[in-house]
Amino acid sequence: MRKRCLIHLIIRGGFFVFLWVSPLFLFSKEPFLLSSEGSGRATAYLESPKIISFEGKTHVAWLDSPTEGFRIRIRTLDQKTGVWSKTYTVGVAQDNHGGPALTIDGEGYLHIVYYSHHHPFRYSRSLRPNDASEWSEFEEFGEDLTYPALVCGKDGTLLLTARRSFENKPWELEMWSKSTGETWSRQSTLLKSRFDGYAQFAASLTWSEDHTTLHLGTRIYERPIKEDEWPLTTVGYMKSLDRGKTWIQSDGTPIDLPATAETIDSIASGRGVEGRILNAGSIAVGPDGLAYVPYSVRVEDSSQGYLAYPYGDGKWRHLNLNAFLPSTVRDWALFMHGGVSFGSAGEFVVAAVVMQVDPDGVDWGEPSSELVIFRSIDGGLSFQGKVVGSPDSKVPRWMPNLERATGFNEMPLSPRYLYTNGGRGTTLNDVLSNEVWWVPSGGE
Repeated sequence: MRKRCLIHLIIRGGFFVFLWVSPLFLFSKEPFLLSSEGSGRATAYLESPKIISFEGKTHVAWLDSPTEGFRIRIRTLDQKTGVWSKTYTVGVAQDNHGGPALTIDGEGYLHIVYYSHHHPFRYSRSLRPNDASEWSEFEEFGEDLTYPALVCGKDGTLLLTARRSFENKPWELEMWSKSTGETWSRQSTLLKSRFDGYAQFAASLTWSEDHTTLHLGTRIYERPIKEDEWPLTTVGYMKSLDRGKTWIQSDGTPIDLPATAETIDSIASGRGVEGRILNAGSIAVGPDGLAYVPYSVRVEDSSQGYLAYPYGDGKWRHLNLNAFLPSTVRDWALFMHGGVSFGSAGEFVVAAVVMQVDPDGVDWGEPSSELVIFRSIDGGLSFQGKVVGSPDSKVPRWMPNLERATGFNEMPLSPRYLYTNGGRGTTLNDVLSNEVWWVPSGGE
């Protein structure tokens, strides 16, 4: 019998819960530098999961920008030895928005979607189970798609959402599916902007623990016709009991497709004319079966972060996270350019970004950006926040991407994450040398 070690004690519901873990997971807690060729969006975007653990291995994908152009990279960690594989190249990307979304099926085959920014996506499958060293020839699908969110269903069907852009009509969030052995096919339009022109949806997907209920969280960004009213931002939620065919609100109210900011289960909203801009992070389902939606609200030079969850009758509770920031950054602005995840032991982990911004300043890639990780061991009643690494006012540390449930991946006791250390660049095609860091559980 393999020797096991006691490493955690959690108090839950008035009871002591002892958590045991194999020594396979006790390798170094030191962060690891995956690449020094990271692009200006190396670990973005929050929609796209990039970390998959399965049967003793952890696979990590990101977007590099070497001199020859944008490249989709992946490396594999051997959990027993703590040794990383060499870097493999899966394919190319159109620009710095073409980074990868990664998932795994029940047989251990890795699946990856990448390349596009207002173009067709490219899809590949690993040639061997639990092995990221070789990939199939890519399949193209879709038209004018960006920001893939990818999960694997209980029967092996791949499900994907992505933004669809148009020239002369409102932009949409489409859902696509791929059954085993079949090609990708468009399933439906889930969300639709109420106005023509640019829109963004920042939609993330996750499964319930029993792999039957599909949850979607989103931040809808719209530009009304009158310039003095835009943008409008709405943080919303919906779920499906039939693999994305029909959708309901948290209280079971049916949602007609395509949904809008007015018909989705609305959690929070803001108007630019009020000086309120909302962001949302990737969602997750907790041990209690509830969906947790992280978001933030910016007003001029401040921003408050929240963790929202439903508690019945269509109502949502909103836990303020700023109160749990370390004292050194307690008065900084907290932006939800990150997400929430749960380890196999039920620990809450929230990744976000803090910064100092001017009233009219830009928050995306602001040089003072620092990564902060919140952890809770009391079921989310309170959190302990910690800034990652040593602050640097000139180089942003940002774009965290948390390990999270996408179907058949095996979650560790506490989720691991990636982040980018370096600037966003000035154009979509900048060749940069940002650092891409991997941080193991508790390795801040």
